[in-house]
Amino acid sequence: MTHPHLDIDIPRDVPPWLPEDDAVLLQGRTVEATLTRGLINRMKSPVKISVSEWAQAHRIVMPIDSSPGPWRQEKVPHTAKIMDTIGRPWVREVWMCMVERSGKTQVLLNSAMWSIDQGMKSGNIFWLMPTELDARTALGERIIPALRASGATRRHMSDRADDTSRGIIRFKHGIRLKPAWSNSPASLASYFGRFNIADETDKYADRTSEGTDPITLFLKRSRDDKRGSKYVFASTPGQKYIYKGMRSCQQIWEYRVKCPDCGEYVLMDGDHFVIPADTTPETVHHASIAYACNGCGSIWTENDRDNAYQAGRWFCIKGEELQRPETVGFHFPAFPCPMVPFAEIAGARIKRDSGGIIEKTAWANGYEATDYVEEQKDRQEDAILALRDDRPRDVVPRGAQCLLMEVDTQARGFWYVVRAFGWGSSLPSWKVRSGYVESFADLLAIAGADYHDPDGKLYRPVAGIIDSGGGSGPVPQHSRTAEVYEFCRANPFWRPVKGRRGGDPWSVKRIDFYPSRDGRKRPIPGGLNLYTIDVTLWKDTLASKLAIAPDDPGAFLLDADTGDDYAKQMCVEYKDGRYWECPKGKDNHYWDCETYGMALADMLQLRLRKQQPEDKPTQQPVLPTSGFVQGWKR
Repeated sequence: MTHPHLDIDIPRDVPPWLPEDDAVLLQGRTVEATLTRGLINRMKSPVKISVSEWAQAHRIVMPIDSSPGPWRQEKVPHTAKIMDTIGRPWVREVWMCMVERSGKTQVLLNSAMWSIDQGMKSGNIFWLMPTELDARTALGERIIPALRASGATRRHMSDRADDTSRGIIRFKHGIRLKPAWSNSPASLASYFGRFNIADETDKYADRTSEGTDPITLFLKRSRDDKRGSKYVFASTPGQKYIYKGMRSCQQIWEYRVKCPDCGEYVLMDGDHFVIPADTTPETVHHASIAYACNGCGSIWTENDRDNAYQAGRWFCIKGEELQRPETVGFHFPAFPCPMVPFAEIAGARIKRDSGGIIEKTAWANGYEATDYVEEQKDRQEDAILALRDDRPRDVVPRGAQCLLMEVDTQARGFWYVVRAFGWGSSLPSWKVRSGYVESFADLLAIAGADYHDPDGKLYRPVAGIIDSGGGSGPVPQHSRTAEVYEFCRANPFWRPVKGRRGGDPWSVKRIDFYPSRDGRKRPIPGGLNLYTIDVTLWKDTLASKLAIAPDDPGAFLLDADTGDDYAKQMCVEYKDGRYWECPKGKDNHYWDCETYGMALADMLQLRLRKQQPEDKPTQQPVLPTSGFVQGWKR
């Protein structure tokens, strides 16, 4: 290339920002120049890393928090996936429905600081809090100190005092961080953010002075943004926005811990905590509180819970097929959280069980991380009783294919149903007998009894299915899993069953050890098959059956002696969106029995069986040995 006015060549490697005349003067010379720190910082291109990697490398946790010092991801492994999801460019909204002390604020800080250091173009940050006091306090006591503590973000902060205040933070590379508060439309409308944080959403005002809710007004800020703004919502539920918003996301994740004994990933819940019977809210901190594994029934200490949490991982329960979801929800209750001690959870559960709406709401919001829902009924008791025919108890209808026995295990005793199933793909069925008994021997007697149809034809149940767990009994008898396993091993007629949410309709897992209660594993001689079922699917199936008119194909019928208690238990559960829920303190034992029966009929492929000319009665179940009865006497 030739200079237009001078007959000389301009070097081809001249930077495009250097004027041509200066290039001529500098040709062939070595020039040294001192660059300002600001220019050097602007010329740096940050290494693109994930939010969790950035936090591990640069974040310093302040003394105001529980674990000050360098960020240690291994202490809160559940936060890594949330942060990295926030950092994905295609994700537009992230909803964090999490209890207190579960890392919500730290996730928000790490994500915002990562955004500042990574230098998002026009990446202004909008931080919405419940009130003006909350917003200014958060900036002055938490956000600004965190920015200054990390060298990666401190280098972007302005040297001018008025650029860093509780009203706004202006960074050298052009990004601004602005607080707002939910009860002020002016603060919501005065600023545009590319990265928008809604902190403690369920403490927001119900309505702004403009008559709309603050979440709707907040989302309007990106209406004209063609490149797409990012929103992060975080809160403990308070019957307002976060739980519903999380449940409406395209993709939802829940955290499951890994049992140190059976190795299964389980979703911890409040009803598997083992609380001594005489414990009160005043004495709970001196009681021996434990947790019984949802899978195998082994008893965990708090240290076991912490280890299970460390080995846990997130499971997708909605939208797993989506490769690039735009809205993602995370649900994290108190039960797996090491920061929430067993005694606190147990005390809240005791108050829930004995208290009113306030205590039940506090439990749902603060520990289950859900919105409290008052009891609802999708089915009416009169409609259930209308399914009765004219058969007395213990009488089998004519033309039945077989009898099955279904059992719901309790801390003491068992609820059961004996049900007859008919022929054909519509699979009609009739309740023959139901009730409550106290012992395994009683179950064997009912399963081995003779039942007849009106013509005198003999029937006996061909198979039984029994819940492998139990109720909330006192320590150490919370779980009856070991007893049920031993019972089923001695009586192959019975199949132990365990419910789960999602997955295959039913599956079989080989169990080689009894649940551990003292840290030692006791082998099951020969092993045992454990059947797991998707309770959501089979409860949906049962609800559909109950909607069939008594004289239509596939009806779900009852004997004439069926009473009000059966009808009440069949109506108590309701479906809260995705899952079936049972109101606290309500009995649903017959509902569970009939759910197990639907699954057992499928396991036996009763719909596909062809009717035989003569059906022989089955053999009576084997009675347990005396050693079994003595060894597991309660």
